[in-house]
Amino acid sequence: MGAAQARVNTASTAEGAAVLRAAGAAEPDPAVRNPDWMAARFVDWGPRLPALVKVPGARRLVPRIVERLLPGAYPFETARTRHMDDVLLAEVYGGVAQVVLLGAGYDSRPYRLAGRLRGARVFEVDLPELGAIKRAKVRRIVGEPPANVRYVEIDFTRDDLGERLAASGHDRDAATLYLWSGVAPYLPQEAVREVLGFVGSHGSPDTSIAFDYCFGEVVDGAEESYGSRELLARVESIGEPLRSGIPRGETAAFVGECGLRLESDLGPDDAVARHLTRSDGSLLGRPYGFGGLAHARVGASA
Repeated sequence: MGAAQARVNTASTAEGAAVLRAAGAAEPDPAVRNPDWMAARFVDWGPRLPALVKVPGARRLVPRIVERLLPGAYPFETARTRHMDDVLLAEVYGGVAQVVLLGAGYDSRPYRLAGRLRGARVFEVDLPELGAIKRAKVRRIVGEPPANVRYVEIDFTRDDLGERLAASGHDRDAATLYLWSGVAPYLPQEAVREVLGFVGSHGSPDTSIAFDYCFGEVVDGAEESYGSRELLARVESIGEPLRSGIPRGETAAFVGECGLRLESDLGPDDAVARHLTRSDGSLLGRPYGFGGLAHARVGASA
């Protein structure tokens, strides 16, 4: 796959997640509404399916279409966004000095939560090509970005994360929250361990990372779960296959080897109970059945 196609795939993946968040932000019930009210602004206009989320009357069609193509994707994105927002706000209220978005994509948190993040330095870390697209969109949507937001260019498979962050003013000894959304499963296992190990080597015991992962058994093809067959086929078709996972039930041990202590680990059923149940008790939908949402803090497990 050439560099030009890689850029297209990366931007397409970032936009796809934004489309799901934008559709979810239109849910009438706040109990299951995606909090990313800004997501639709990151989706480009044009005669194509993603632009439906920019049309209020047509936006409701998106979840149905997505469920046919990628079962579980729509509710999973809502659960992931809500969960990571909860972790972020809890850590900010707890006094973290820095927030790092690893593989930021079209994450709108630095802008839609700008007031709550005012007291922290925010680092958006991403590939140079996607970072340039993102900055152009931010300028169009909000004008000049908040003064506390810094952009860091990196290739996770080649560049040293610590060096890139340090050059942008990141303090490795200050309490930091890392958000790593929709990236780890697409990286080789050694690259995932390197990132988690970097976080685990921080000087502050208040430093932590929230990330999503796939079950290793599904990535390896040893088993199937809800939505896994369709997603695996889709990512293979665009040249971005899943490359790594964590064996089911072994998240604590996995992060412990990287100097981290597991604080929480939401599986599919937990996500339904916490983030996908409407006020009347009905469900927004069934999320992907092949992964979890983990939050781990500095300090190896006992």
